[in-house]
Amino acid sequence: MPEPESKPETPNPVPQEARQEGRPLRTRLDDERLGQLLDIAAEVFISEGFAAASTNEIARRANSSKTTFYSRFPTKEQLFLAVLERRMNAIFHEVSQSLPDYPPIEETLCNFGLALIELALTKDQIALVRVVSMESARFPALGKLFFELGPKRGEETLGAYFTQQIRKGRLAPEDPRLMAQHFMSLITGGPVRWFVLGLNPDPLPKSDTQKHLSAAIQVFLRAYGANPAS
Repeated sequence: MPEPESKPETPNPVPQEARQEGRPLRTRLDDERLGQLLDIAAEVFISEGFAAASTNEIARRANSSKTTFYSRFPTKEQLFLAVLERRMNAIFHEVSQSLPDYPPIEETLCNFGLALIELALTKDQIALVRVVSMESARFPALGKLFFELGPKRGEETLGAYFTQQIRKGRLAPEDPRLMAQHFMSLITGGPVRWFVLGLNPDPLPKSDTQKHLSAAIQVFLRAYGANPAS
């Protein structure tokens, strides 16, 4: 009786995780390297200003070859746009985490306001915003990107949260985008604005920040609460 024909051995398949490991790892390393470069560029722009910042100096500090550096960022304007986008994305990510649906509105607005104030009033962020303010007239794309990644996106996210609260009867049925504009104006105005403009060189004490934020929330809820105060 003939022996059954043996099948050729097939190599053990490489696990999917192992097959995919190389590409994501390289991607992560590239992202980390790019992040380091943009962080260094931010330091130079903040300390020197846009006009005086040297792309050669940024490349030197980042230990990046000029060929690699300029292939990524052919102009200083493009480099600054990338710096701004990275910073604004980080702020948006942190602030947007403070808008869960379940806590009371007052608590959610307080968490959102505190996160926005704390992140927007860091020394580096204020310096970056001042650079944007000085350069946006000459470089309109810069001001547009700042608006789209910052105030506009914040208003859209906050407006989406307000839409949910309106549907649940927790807020008055008004324009949620306008509500978002009003709330953000309330929390970024007054002493916060004076600090950003440099009129008050000392950071707001925590107690004053809380007082300012509580007053802003009270005014907002009087205007847009489901049962606004008469």
